[in-house]
Amino acid sequence: MIDQETFQYLVPLAYEWAKAREQFILARGASLGPGHTVDARRAGVQDVSRVKVLVVDRIPLPDNKELAEAARRTDIITDTSRAVTIGHGIIIRADCWGDRELIVHQLAHVAQCERSGGLEPYLREYLCDRHTCANFTIGSFENEARGIAREICAADLVAK
Repeated sequence: MIDQETFQYLVPLAYEWAKAREQFILARGASLGPGHTVDARRAGVQDVSRVKVLVVDRIPLPDNKELAEAARRTDIITDTSRAVTIGHGIIIRADCWGDRELIVHQLAHVAQCERSGGLEPYLREYLCDRHTCANFTIGSFENEARGIAREICAADLVAK
């Protein structure tokens, strides 16, 4: 767990990193295809045209050593992370590209970011939520995204 003073110090650094990452993804990522566009709308994304996906070999950690260590220790980004959403940008590992539930989960995070009023308020709320949660990997945003992804994917299985 990260103490409150360290947490307060790291949040602005996390926002600066996230803002730069989102810009990178939006500049280099691919637009959603038709199937993922439908999923994005179902997950609650308002501005689907802004969403970009960048496929990578591994999810990058922040360059700042303290921030990278905090990301690892808190399981926000680790060497085994499969995807991460930053604003309207989604980074996903190439070997996970076929995991629809994972992608819908990330799209739910995009919708949460939009509802929160943008990247900075979302990031603050997301990190505070996870920081105060007894089980750091769960939190209201994570719980909601998991539920939305399961519901959308399960509904399609039943419909078939």
